[in-house]
This record gives sequence, structure tokens and C-alpha cells, in this order.
Amino acid sequence: MNRSFLIVILPAVAVGLGYLFMFHWIGLPLEPYRFAGAAIVVVAAVLLVQRRMRQKKSRGSR
Repeated sequence: MNRSFLIVILPAVAVGLGYLFMFHWIGLPLEPYRFAGAAIVVVAAVLLVQRRMRQKKSRGSR
């Protein structure tokens, strides 16, 4: 995985986990399905971007 993706994704994961723990500590009800759905969307977007970048790179070398 490209280093720039890790620079963005790791802090985003840390913030998301922080929100989960904070809301749980405060006593607010949580809906983990929303967080899981958002995580799936982010992972899918990263994979699509990587696939597209590979296709562009292979097209450019022809």
C-alpha cells in the first residue's frame, strides 16, 4: 500500500476508535453498523483507487 494512504488512513482509524470509546464512556447509544459501513466504503474506495492507478501506470508504459 502506498505510504500516503497510510498517512491518511491510520489517523482516521484512530479518530474513529476514539469517538467510539468516548461515546461509550459518556453513555450515548452506539450503532456500530454505521461505523462498519463507513469502514467498508473507505476500504473499497482505497482499493478502487489503487486498481485504477495500476491500470493507468500499465497503460502509460505501452
